[in-house]
Amino acid sequence: MNCQKNVCLFVLAIGLFGIKPADAKNAFIKTNFTNNYQIVTPSSSLKIAQLTEAISPVYGAWKLTWSGHGIVHQGALVMNGYYGVLRVNYFDPNRRQKATVDQVIKLMSSSQGLVLLGANPVYAGTSIPHPTYAADNFLFSIQTDGSLVAVNCDDKKQCSYVDVEFVK
Repeated sequence: MNCQKNVCLFVLAIGLFGIKPADAKNAFIKTNFTNNYQIVTPSSSLKIAQLTEAISPVYGAWKLTWSGHGIVHQGALVMNGYYGVLRVNYFDPNRRQKATVDQVIKLMSSSQGLVLLGANPVYAGTSIPHPTYAADNFLFSIQTDGSLVAVNCDDKKQCSYVDVEFVK
């Protein structure tokens, strides 16, 4: 894969411009997260056995696109340090209409790259839990050739590659 402009911006935001003092860990969102997550790539049975706290915070906004059960999901991710929010739009086949879900995101690190853990999916703009939406988890991995591989695996272990577009 070639390093496209939006991917390079994402990498720069993570690696160069995201470094802040240690007090940046004071998150604007508080939620319960555990370190017992498994991220499985679509092409293998790779498991990330251990997650650790991320060293450098991430700031910015990205458009993420992936597929779950053949349904395209479009997410607007906004990261503000070690925490963020993700709003996901997708077509709900059970309701036969567009659905929108919000979830909180926590930045973690692993030996495979940066991991964004989703939690508490709710109907957009409310605090009402979505009864069937599985929280999204993302792995962003910079390969040895400089290319970015992004993978989504939700809490039901449905995985897909992710297209990433830097917004701001």
